[in-house]
Amino acid sequence: MRRMTRALPNAEWHGMSDELQVVLAQQAMKRASFIIADQAELFAAQFAAGTLVDRGAADALRLFATLLRETSAECLRPVGNA
Repeated sequence: MRRMTRALPNAEWHGMSDELQVVLAQQAMKRASFIIADQAELFAAQFAAGTLVDRGAADALRLFATLLRETSAECLRPVGNA
């Protein structure tokens, strides 16, 4: 089940501390990377099942999904001061 969230108005976003903005942005990027990884896995399964024509894409998508999951935590770590 998908949970929809409301968008923050600019004034509300800019009223937050820099630290909170960074944390929220990092969490959003992490969630986005997991959604993309899940979609890659879904496509890989469809290629494997023959639903989509496979020209080596299933293994590439699985590798892509793994890379997203493995690197998202490391890449989204704060660097310097925001």
